[in-house]
Amino acid sequence: MAGNLKKMEGTRMLLGKQPARMLLVDTSYPLLTFRELVNDLCQTLENVFSVATNIGGPSRMPFFSLMSLAQYPELLLPLSHVKNNYSRIQTSITDLYDGIHDRGQSQTEGKGCIVQGIQEACAHFHRQMKTMVPQTGYLCNQLEIILMTCQQGQRVQKQIDEAIMLMNLENVKRIQVVVLNLGIDYPMCEESEIVGSQNSLVSNISNNSSLSGGLVDIVNLDADALSLQNFFNSWLLDSSTESEHLHIILPALVNDEKHMVIKCDLRERILNPAQLPFYGNFTVHPDSATMKTFPSTSKALGMSIPIYKIKILGLLSSQDLCDSIVYGMPMIALATNCWKIDWDDLEKNQQLFKALCYKLVEKDQVLIGELENPVSNRSRPDQEVKPNGSFVFLPAPNGTLLVKSIAVQELLLPCQTGTSLDGATEESLDLISSSLHQIEEFNSFNPLMASSGLYQCLKNKNKKPEPKQQKRKTENNTNKEVLTSSSKYNNNIQMTGKAPRASPVSTSVKRLRPLLNIFPTDL
Repeated sequence: MAGNLKKMEGTRMLLGKQPARMLLVDTSYPLLTFRELVNDLCQTLENVFSVATNIGGPSRMPFFSLMSLAQYPELLLPLSHVKNNYSRIQTSITDLYDGIHDRGQSQTEGKGCIVQGIQEACAHFHRQMKTMVPQTGYLCNQLEIILMTCQQGQRVQKQIDEAIMLMNLENVKRIQVVVLNLGIDYPMCEESEIVGSQNSLVSNISNNSSLSGGLVDIVNLDADALSLQNFFNSWLLDSSTESEHLHIILPALVNDEKHMVIKCDLRERILNPAQLPFYGNFTVHPDSATMKTFPSTSKALGMSIPIYKIKILGLLSSQDLCDSIVYGMPMIALATNCWKIDWDDLEKNQQLFKALCYKLVEKDQVLIGELENPVSNRSRPDQEVKPNGSFVFLPAPNGTLLVKSIAVQELLLPCQTGTSLDGATEESLDLISSSLHQIEEFNSFNPLMASSGLYQCLKNKNKKPEPKQQKRKTENNTNKEVLTSSSKYNNNIQMTGKAPRASPVSTSVKRLRPLLNIFPTDL
């Protein structure tokens, strides 16, 4: 056991242990009266699962289930795999939409349905896990229940607290009650219960420590499409706290032999477009970002790729560009030297490019543009529609433009802000100051002076494996031994005229019997 622990030291589980999620939508009054909210709710659900079902790598949401709560719980989607299962999930979301609109302006409060729905969700999870684990071999022993309602948060909390002692919560990680802020004073949704913020994902989270023992979270969320999308996109993040992701190693203090290590968690700011279809529409490259998929160089030479066309949408101060939304391989744009262009047009183009760089540097601004896809063929209505990536052009005093990709709405993930810097203690500040004082200060960073050892690693990778060479040496030694024994055997025959007796027979002669078909009677 100790050996296994030592072997696992310095490693962590990929994506941690993601819980199965069951979304319970309270479709009773007053949600029925807000058709636009219902549309936004279903649309944002379809959006997040279009990503979750298509993104490469391990599943960020292993299982999902959808339930509608009206007069009684209605299971629209049993607990199912998310990966490559968009069609089935979309059908359940459509059923949710149709069910809400079919009930119309019903004034049913459904006070007891919320508790009944949570009980049914827990029972369904235990039933499904017993059947799905033997079939798939995937064990998911945690359940997260998300209840979305327009009722008072405290009233829902009270209902859950009263019934929680009777529930089987053995595998329930959390019950998250999402109260949608409608901004209207309803008898069931008092103004004092509505706490909202237009600029944040979650306006207020309270970890209640009543009868639920901190198991129930009340989340107040603005009832708009952007807030709903950000909330659902948070399901794509790795929320596991079983292990840290990164160690920052600083110099040791004067009286300490060990380095100072600061342990960190990593959070994605945007989704990696390389893990999604249409990656080529979110990047620019002189030889196409999909060159690695070409089967051979000869075939690649005969292929053609479109010329990128980026339409400029606006100007932005370079100080207002957030580094966290800029990603991808940087490319340098220069005025073209294409020999096929007329000489006068080429000269004019170079002057315009220089003038553009000069003005951008002068005003300290950057260009924001959007990739234009080729015009679709109207004769082919089934032609695939492709997304439009966004890019930023950063000017340089040497007359060039740095081109980089910038995040768009579909790639952006909720931002989890850190703690305030004001809370650092004097002791920790002194320790960090002492450690930083030992680090060399660079006036500039020259990448030519920073080697990664890539060349040597590639050379080692291309070397022939040593075991094969040792095997060849062993075979050569065996062949030499056989030839030496054969020559001794022949010399003995020539001198005596007789073959040696069968006893004792040397090992080398035994090897020679299948090779030397001589004197079979004597041997």
